[in-house]
Amino acid sequence: MRKETPFRSGLVPALVRFVRAHGGDAELLVRRFGLPAGVEDQVDASITAVDFGRLLEAAAGELDDPFLALRLPAELVPRGYGLGELAVRASPTVREALQRMVRYAPLDNDRLVLALENRGDAVAFTCRVAGHPRGLTRHAHEYVLASVLAHARTLTGLSVVPRAVWFIHARPRLVDAAHRFFGTEQLDFGRADNGLLFDAKWMEARLTTADPRLLVTAEQLADSALQARAPTEDFTATVAARIEEALSSGVGAEDIAARLHMSKRTLQRRLEEGGLSFQELVDRVRAEKARALVRDEHLALADVAFRLGFSDVSSFSRSFRRWTGVSPGRYRLLAHPHPLTR
Repeated sequence: MRKETPFRSGLVPALVRFVRAHGGDAELLVRRFGLPAGVEDQVDASITAVDFGRLLEAAAGELDDPFLALRLPAELVPRGYGLGELAVRASPTVREALQRMVRYAPLDNDRLVLALENRGDAVAFTCRVAGHPRGLTRHAHEYVLASVLAHARTLTGLSVVPRAVWFIHARPRLVDAAHRFFGTEQLDFGRADNGLLFDAKWMEARLTTADPRLLVTAEQLADSALQARAPTEDFTATVAARIEEALSSGVGAEDIAARLHMSKRTLQRRLEEGGLSFQELVDRVRAEKARALVRDEHLALADVAFRLGFSDVSSFSRSFRRWTGVSPGRYRLLAHPHPLTR
């Protein structure tokens, strides 16, 4: 197993402070996760994605609150905002805020993979962590989605309610608190990613924190920070393009490495530096290409399956349902609703 690169987060000191303020053993958390002395007084601290999920889980245990992650977005008080967060808060609408959240996610954690996608008359926000196809902990998944929804509610002053919510983790024994927080009965578990499905009307809601002048400055600085990480991202994009070219004929690491004039081992090492394995990238490329092809009503699903390198429609359909939560036929219908089904 490759060693995971830590990221810096203001949530770590804020969470330790929160646990101490609510009667939990903050020192135990500091020792258990190897956090630096005086972490509570710092703006941020270094932690891996895996340990962040475990830290949330441990904090929930310390405070005897199994749904702590749903409370934290509204109650944690970080001591500063990152560039991406500033750009999000200064955005004029929910849609633009979420688009910037997706764009600048690598600045906070380069393993965090966010996406925003139109699905018929709705918009899906999805989240996963590269290198962790089974996700982290339930608490981490709940925290990320709760944070997105809390931002939408707090920054608009509106009672934003998603149409549906889904998670990578298995269904927990108790779900009532999740139903109450998200405001929907449509909760699903065991999916390929974590996500929120919003009615499109929410996307145009205005943010009370919109600030055009701050947005210009925050975006310039955030874009500059993104460009500093461009070499790794450019390599991943190059490999993804070669994978897409080879999908119908079957993709293998050795073949792709040969096309890039490098060894299979070098290919895998460079992808891992960006937080992805070769198979994870293949799956991502297939998923993105599948969505585009299925939206084309002129293509038979058998042809789509062939173009993606699947041996038959049934195996393609199983993978597509894992990626999106619906069958290819249902996804196509949502993308092109006919008058009688609207």
